[in-house]
Amino acid sequence: MQLSEKVEKFIKEVELFIQYGVQESERQDALTFLHRYKNDALALQLMRTFYSSLPETHEETIARISLIQKKDDIFLLGLSTARHSYLYLATEQKALFLGEYGYEIVEPEALALFGYPDTKEFFEKYPALISCEEYEPVGVTGTMFCPVCSAAVGECHLLGCPVEVCPWCDGQLSRCGCRFEKLGVEVLEDDEELVELERILKEKGRIPYTREQCPSYPSGTDE
Repeated sequence: MQLSEKVEKFIKEVELFIQYGVQESERQDALTFLHRYKNDALALQLMRTFYSSLPETHEETIARISLIQKKDDIFLLGLSTARHSYLYLATEQKALFLGEYGYEIVEPEALALFGYPDTKEFFEKYPALISCEEYEPVGVTGTMFCPVCSAAVGECHLLGCPVEVCPWCDGQLSRCGCRFEKLGVEVLEDDEELVELERILKEKGRIPYTREQCPSYPSGTDE
């Protein structure tokens, strides 16, 4: 796929930062990793921030990007080199360095976005980045994000997403008749019914997104 002029310019910027900020022995690895994510605006933004302001005096190359959590369009990411790990908040427009992983966080209030009132609770859940999924480039088969609502692996879909699996019949929730049967209606007509549907789905146990899901799940009760 041909890259846009904007993306090509962005990549050249990162290449320049690598040239001046990474040890000569590691530059080729840094460039190889960069081009693995050449179509991914989020990863490019993260790498630009990292290489343009390397933490302290570490002349290192990125070896892995870990997806810790995602909320809407904001990602909590871990970035690992051969010797250190770092924590970042990132969107496609900006990346924010939060600190070295496992140590003091520069802006701990940022973790509240993901439901962590303090760093202690966060690190109890994520003591090491190796336990987190690797952040994969956009376009990789078996994507870690729902192709319709962008829910990450392990997250619930947005209500109404056609990829969500029905917890009652294992069919496609947006096509099977279970939601009508459970609510005792023939059609969903108002917000109150949607709120009630969300409640009973939660009570039953919604099926979160997995890599194996796709928008064309067959359902024995399709209408």
